[in-house]
Formats: sequence, C-alpha cells, structure tokens
Amino acid sequence: MIPQETMSSDEIYEELCNKIEKLVYLPGDKISENELCRQYGVSRHIIRTVISRLKERMLLTVYPQRGTFVSLIDMKSVELILFIRESVEQEAIRLLQFEKQEVRDRMSEAMKACIERQRTAISENIDMDAFYLLDNEFHGCLLEAVGKKDVMEIIREDYIHFRRWRNFYVVRSGRQREIIEEHTALMHALVKNETKEAHEILHMHLNTENRLRHIREKVSPEYFIYH
Repeated sequence: MIPQETMSSDEIYEELCNKIEKLVYLPGDKISENELCRQYGVSRHIIRTVISRLKERMLLTVYPQRGTFVSLIDMKSVELILFIRESVEQEAIRLLQFEKQEVRDRMSEAMKACIERQRTAISENIDMDAFYLLDNEFHGCLLEAVGKKDVMEIIREDYIHFRRWRNFYVVRSGRQREIIEEHTALMHALVKNETKEAHEILHMHLNTENRLRHIREKVSPEYFIYH
C-alpha cells in the first residue's frame, strides 16, 4: 500500500471505494471526516473532496445534522445492472451459434482452464478477489468469442453496486461451488451449440436478485434499499 502521508486525493478515493465494495465499511456505517483526516494525514479539504466524489457515485449518503454514512445497497440499481449484463450475455449466446466450431473450441478450452482455477481457488481458500476475477474471466470467454470482450466497460463505474451485492450473497450463501457447477453446465451447453438450454442456464445463473431475495429481505435487510 502507498504510504499514507503520500496518498493523493485520487488514491484515497480509490482505497475508500475498495473498502466500501469489499464491505470493510458496511452499508449504513457512519464515516467521520475527522477520523479520515487522521488516518490519511491529510486536510479536511481533501477528505471533503473525496466524500463529494463518493457521494456522486452513490457510495456515500450525507444527511444534514446527522453525518455521512455508507449508502445502503440499492437493489434497484443492482437489478438494472443485472438486466444489462444478462441482455449482453444472452445476445452473445445467440451470436455464438453462428461462429465456427473452432471458435467454440477455443472458448471451451479457455473456460475449462478458468473453471479448473476456480476449483483450485476454493480448495486452497484463496481470497475472494481472486475468485471474482476468475468469475469475470469465465464470462469474458463468451464475450471474447463473439468479438465483444470489452462491452461491459460501458457500465464499469456503476458495476461496483453489483459487486457489493455479490460480496454479500456469495459469502452468506456459500455459493462458490454452485457457481462453478453453473459455469460448467453453461460451458457444456455452449460447446454443444444447445442455444436454448444455454439461455436458460445463464438466466438462472445471473438471476441472483430474485434467487437470493431472502438475504436482503430476511438475513440482512438493514443493509439494503429497494425503490
């Protein structure tokens, strides 16, 4: 980590984004300007600039006379992000059926290698960041096969809201192994060019907002908002 005394406003912003995403700061936690000033050894002006940027990104909420708090996870935003993501990947599945078998074969090999690394990650208890990178890599194999590898960059800034939700549900539902099995089933359907089945598997795989509704409604409702 960069020594705190040398951290710029941008670096502090990125570190706080990371802590909010990783749930180091839980939704609803109060953020103290004075504490951040002491922690990073910077002026109140710098911290207020950072807070303003986090507020614009909907990661912090400022309540007059009450203070600054980590925003609750907005499940409406998560739902919209998942809608965009699924629309993109479902279209990729449709396009894949028109690709040559050699393209599907290359995609299959890349997916197999990714799945194997996911299994290793679980058995070796590596950190969740590495598992998530492999998850993204797996889905990227499909997009790359149809020439759309970078399409999700369009919503890169907003994607942090989904990642906050993912950090919640993966840990609380223990879904890592289930994710791997769903990846494996999707890969087999894609390789066999079973388009209808692949569409159904992908929808089931990505429909976490509905499938894991109990987490936000019963297990940890205090961390979520839906409007």
